[in-house]
Amino acid sequence: MDDFILNFKSKVDVQKVRESFPEISDSEVPLWFGSPTVMSMAAKYLLAALVLMAHMIFFWAAKFEDIDGEGNANLVIGIAKSILDFSGVLGFVIVMFAIAKINHFLNVSSSGKWTTTWLIINGCVPFVIVLFDWSGKILGYFIDDIPDTPMWMDWYYPLLGIISFVFAVSMTTHYRNSFQYAITDKRVHIRKKFLYFDTSSVGIPFEKVENLKVEPPLIGRILGFGNVYIITDGRQSSYREGNDSASKSIFPNSILSRWILIQRNFSVSSEDPSECLYCINEPMLVYRLINELIDNS
Repeated sequence: MDDFILNFKSKVDVQKVRESFPEISDSEVPLWFGSPTVMSMAAKYLLAALVLMAHMIFFWAAKFEDIDGEGNANLVIGIAKSILDFSGVLGFVIVMFAIAKINHFLNVSSSGKWTTTWLIINGCVPFVIVLFDWSGKILGYFIDDIPDTPMWMDWYYPLLGIISFVFAVSMTTHYRNSFQYAITDKRVHIRKKFLYFDTSSVGIPFEKVENLKVEPPLIGRILGFGNVYIITDGRQSSYREGNDSASKSIFPNSILSRWILIQRNFSVSSEDPSECLYCINEPMLVYRLINELIDNS
């Protein structure tokens, strides 16, 4: 091994790598160990903060007067008040569904199925409570002694917002910690363990690697992290493409389903953390390490 590789070897915790990757054989020498950086999930954290802010804005609009003075905050509060005056809590439901749709349509790193489901649930909770309230009032006209049905209260806005924010941040952090990467003198290992049942592990021998590619995201260029793609078939095989093909195949004549499922079309390298070394620190050094190991294999 040359000095560059030996420098990596001297920094790695061999015992920790072998505990995290029991599939690494005794004949392999661990050289590098990593995982996605905290900032790799920045889009999901920002979305969680945005949703919490939306809950707080509607709580303020429903409970208090306008903010003193003129400014963007007062404008936003005024819009929320107008929505509530016009449609009540259903206006908040529509806003949450709109956020879910816009985030899904943009087809970015925060547009996955878990995040979209979480956003929809944020809108469904008050919607279900309102439906129960309406159904109880309607049944009360025909049936005596109907049990009291739940009503949407103003303080539910911050309660739901805080619970949703804590859940989103916790799940995002757990998701980030579910991916681990290791490089030995023989192969690259990618391991996933999410929610203790969604697990996978793959080892890519160096003799099967045909090319490497480094793509730092915009924020990664500033903070020094990026994705390292390991190409084994002579081409970049994984792409994220947003389209409405799913809606066409399931509901070919449904305009509503196409609107719900359609996403912005674009093709970039896959940002699935289980398909690359996702948002790791010092990606160019890791890129060089793999190249050195390929040359020595």
